[in-house]
Amino acid sequence: MPTLDELMRLPGVYGAIEFSCKGELGQVRGELKQDFAEIVAQMCAANMAIYRMQATGWTKLTGQQGFLPERGFAFVTLDYVVMGMDGTAILADSKLFDYDAAYRRFTAAA
Repeated sequence: MPTLDELMRLPGVYGAIEFSCKGELGQVRGELKQDFAEIVAQMCAANMAIYRMQATGWTKLTGQQGFLPERGFAFVTLDYVVMGMDGTAILADSKLFDYDAAYRRFTAAA
């Protein structure tokens, strides 16, 4: 798992956080206000839980495999990206962000 400092070096990234499965905020990098970083941590944990619920239900309903274990997500708007995996997340400018580089960094062996 990459460090927050490594994630901060990705193109377009202006913030990085650690979050727990309960939505608790860990370490923070970048110029993020505390309240905002806490909301992002809660959003990351909530969306991972929602995905887990949907993937589990879909697997049980259809018998299709391959949706679990859940690892990460990306939210994309015209201006911003939040991408997270394994308890860390980055916030980036979508016009400068390199999704492939971020995925490679998130999935690189420690």
